[in-house]
Amino acid sequence: MQSVSSASGRTLIAVVLTLVLAACGSRTASTEDDQKGWPAQDVIAADARALPGVDDVTVKYLDPDGEEHAELPDTLAERDGWTLRLDVVHGAEYGAGWAVEAIDDLREGLLDGRPEPTAPRLEVWLHPVTPTASEISVRAYPMDDDGAQLRAAFVLAATPGVVQAVFDGETADVRVADASDLAKVADVAAVQDTGVDVVRVLDDDDAALAIADVPPRPPYVPSPDRPANWPADPSAPDCDPADLRLEITGGDAAAGSRYLFLGATNTGAAPCALQGRPALTFRTLAEEPLAVAVTPSTLTPDVPRLVVPPGARAAAMVDWNAMPTAGNPDLTYEVVLAPWDGAPATELPLTSGIIEGRGPQTYLDIVDGGEVASTAWQPDGTQF
Repeated sequence: MQSVSSASGRTLIAVVLTLVLAACGSRTASTEDDQKGWPAQDVIAADARALPGVDDVTVKYLDPDGEEHAELPDTLAERDGWTLRLDVVHGAEYGAGWAVEAIDDLREGLLDGRPEPTAPRLEVWLHPVTPTASEISVRAYPMDDDGAQLRAAFVLAATPGVVQAVFDGETADVRVADASDLAKVADVAAVQDTGVDVVRVLDDDDAALAIADVPPRPPYVPSPDRPANWPADPSAPDCDPADLRLEITGGDAAAGSRYLFLGATNTGAAPCALQGRPALTFRTLAEEPLAVAVTPSTLTPDVPRLVVPPGARAAAMVDWNAMPTAGNPDLTYEVVLAPWDGAPATELPLTSGIIEGRGPQTYLDIVDGGEVASTAWQPDGTQF
């Protein structure tokens, strides 16, 4: 399982180190040294391309009007308002969690209390490459106050349906392939606190969903009763699928085994009954289905009929053995979950899950031809 917070950050740290050193010179750099300007573009680009994980690098000078130039003006005064922009193309597996603290710490250490050079000012943009070739761009330096946009860019890069996302340090422009993707992408943007205000369909600004209009998730309230004390209530009706909030509630891994936890919250006003196992399929980042066999799990006994109190959550677990993923871009980025076979299903990107203490998962090592096992729905609090 891959999480945004756990991915390596050495690539951009090294790039920023190279450029800040270039911007600041040595600790004893003089005004005359500043007047000489930055290293040549080809020198900076060559150093950046040599870093592991970097696919391409572009270095350019921009004047105050945004026009590109091959060289800087001769004097420091003439460079006022100019920008040295570095665009780094790299695999999306290079994550963002490191950047929140590392870039500020790096700058403070390199500047050693001296004022930061501003002529020209430095900008570093990341362009993570995804298996779907989505257009993801984020300004990584200067970074917004807490690095929220950097984290958001990598979350949305791993969310099925997203085809374009641009974070410029102030605003965000997020686009999906078609209107059917709006709800799930907007839900991810909302629960992961991305700072995105609206999600739009590519090339159709009128097809959009404001984050403020995303239905809030019901709060999780642990059952006050032991799971064994949930009422049997034979008179309780079957759950209406419209009254069940389906979600990914967590994941785990140990010694070659993998686990995914699912939840079904009864949002209705009365108890209702669930029976059997959830129905689930798995999809790639491109929303293509994977051929995965789902078998009954032997880890927990089946519950013939589970009555879920209002506001309570039923739980199920999926487990599998680690699957080989080397060189395979068609991994699981999304689970399509129904409360039972034949019921309406909900598309659940891995990035829609909220996992305490770490960033969201982005993909699972469930691949075409794989096999997983699923428990039946169990009372909340069941020890799997």
